[in-house]
Amino acid sequence: MATKLRTPDTDLIELSGKWVYQHPIVDRKLRVNGTIYQVKAGEYNKASGLDYMVVENQTTGEISMVFEGTQGTQDFLTDGTLSGSIPNTQLREADAAYKNQSQKYNIKNVSGNSLGGGLSNYVASKNDDIRSVTYNPAILPEGTYDKDNPRITNYLSEYDPLTLGERGMGYGDRLPGQSHILQNNVPWMQMTLSNHVGYDDRGITINGKKIPIDADAYLPVGIWSGKVLTGGGTGQKIDINPENIRILSNSLRTKMIEQVNMGQFFLDTAVDLVIKEGRHLDDRTTSLQKSFDSLLSESEFGEIITSLANYAELRKEMEKANPVGSAALELIQKIRTSPIIAEVLDYVSGTFFNVRGFLLEIPVLINDLSIRIEHTMNQVSMVKIQAVPELFKGINNQYLSDAMVTELKEHYITLDKNKDIVVKQVQTYSSQVTYVSNEIEKADKLLSATQKVESVGAPPPTQSYVLQESKALKDGMGKKQQLLDNNFNEFSTKTTELLLPALTSIYSIVNQLKQVIKSTIKCLKDLQAGFSLVHVPFTDKDNQLKEDLREIIKNLQEILLTIKGVGKAVKDMESNLPNVLAAYRPYIDTALFEGTKFQDVILLNKAASNIFFSAEMVFEDIKYQLSGNKSAALSALDKLAVQACENMKILLKQIKRGSIDV
Repeated sequence: MATKLRTPDTDLIELSGKWVYQHPIVDRKLRVNGTIYQVKAGEYNKASGLDYMVVENQTTGEISMVFEGTQGTQDFLTDGTLSGSIPNTQLREADAAYKNQSQKYNIKNVSGNSLGGGLSNYVASKNDDIRSVTYNPAILPEGTYDKDNPRITNYLSEYDPLTLGERGMGYGDRLPGQSHILQNNVPWMQMTLSNHVGYDDRGITINGKKIPIDADAYLPVGIWSGKVLTGGGTGQKIDINPENIRILSNSLRTKMIEQVNMGQFFLDTAVDLVIKEGRHLDDRTTSLQKSFDSLLSESEFGEIITSLANYAELRKEMEKANPVGSAALELIQKIRTSPIIAEVLDYVSGTFFNVRGFLLEIPVLINDLSIRIEHTMNQVSMVKIQAVPELFKGINNQYLSDAMVTELKEHYITLDKNKDIVVKQVQTYSSQVTYVSNEIEKADKLLSATQKVESVGAPPPTQSYVLQESKALKDGMGKKQQLLDNNFNEFSTKTTELLLPALTSIYSIVNQLKQVIKSTIKCLKDLQAGFSLVHVPFTDKDNQLKEDLREIIKNLQEILLTIKGVGKAVKDMESNLPNVLAAYRPYIDTALFEGTKFQDVILLNKAASNIFFSAEMVFEDIKYQLSGNKSAALSALDKLAVQACENMKILLKQIKRGSIDV
């Protein structure tokens, strides 16, 4: 039989996306998907931004370490350096924290969301025999990572803004291990935070009804394995015995029925809106200009050019070079007047003159860089004035014409009937599995487990579940979708024209600044080498000069790391700006209908699609597990599972046809 995970991935997703952000105290007990976890240790609100908790699964005794995601300014700066080539201090601190806690606890899992996911993956990459499970993790610094590492699993939600930005910027290869995209959220601006962390107590309310949005609420979880299913119908097969049939029966009667009933409710609400609201579907109050900042800020450099606070923090970080440069100039003067200078000068001829020029150039370049970033921020404002309106061309209060509303109504009448048929089919299948399970229980006690299964006949026949074909919306939203496509292309072109020159200008200055700082460090290291070659007795004052020189070099190297990170982020945005915009398009298209009933229809359709997609994957797994069995009962259940899968696929296509493509 396929072994169940001692700590399921779904639990680690909730621990890292919800509970660690609440900073639970030691000994507090957390209820996660029916399992109790006790907090064994916790470090929160640390100056470095590295926060985590250690928890014990009270059922299995397994220990997990959960890293907290992005919180505050320090973490913003950490995110900003993740595109650099050197692991930053917080990544190394996370590894040290893991090693420290490992001396006290037998840690089997590390996990995290966002920056916490990056920390978790870094720790698992550096240590053997530890499993990392992440939800929407931040990328790791540039390097070579094992994409086939079986100990690392990344779950990326379909509309997570961080993941969309990372994919748009071409960072997909900087996630070690296996990555799986989950269909478990909706592209709505108000949900960007919950789409990222996976949890929000507010949820979505449509027509007074709250729609649950928890990351693990409707994930396709294998009935026997407890693993999140990622498709393919492969893996270790279970033993078909009475216990496993009972597990299938119980799971279908509880979670699966609840899940498809929720999908049925979403579609019921969407049908009511289309049928009753008619032309009022399109009464809009959109303000996409405000939403544009939210989207662009999810990319690495976009976080700087759309936020005055983040820009101010970056400028403050860069301007740390100014006092370091002043200290370096003062140190150079002291060295020139030091008694040992005559001995050193032969080894560092020209260094004093060169380094002084470099040090004077650094504050000039930093000021120039700040001016160019401010110009780019102004260009973002121009995008909102000049490019965003392109999205609205033809998307007016008559976007859904009388003819389109008529087609929508016709399609949704068919969709309404078909979703009821699919739900009834799942309910009936559950009853049939329960029948088989009960019959196995009644089988002769002298029979072996296998003989018991084989002795049971097929369940009673049921009606045929045939879905109706919808004659409406044969090409989906047709010309309406094409209009959205054309508008987006115009928007993307104009946005790129406005931002690319500004980004190119920033990258040029960053490169100059990077070279000047590198040259400064080289000159100071030459001076340092000169000291090491001179064999004279140094005074305490001279030794202090050497120590001050080491400290200045170290500070300049840290500043260089920040500058490199900014340069990499700017270059990647410059190279991939159209891809970044395309990645966020689902949010843009949904925002076009902000405040309308049609937006509610889009969101309900997507939520229902997520649920039925999840159910279909679970049935695919059931079909795979039951296939090839000689038992008449299980062979019949297998065929019925195949039919349910086929109908769910048809229903999913019809749901998609009744909405714009997000």
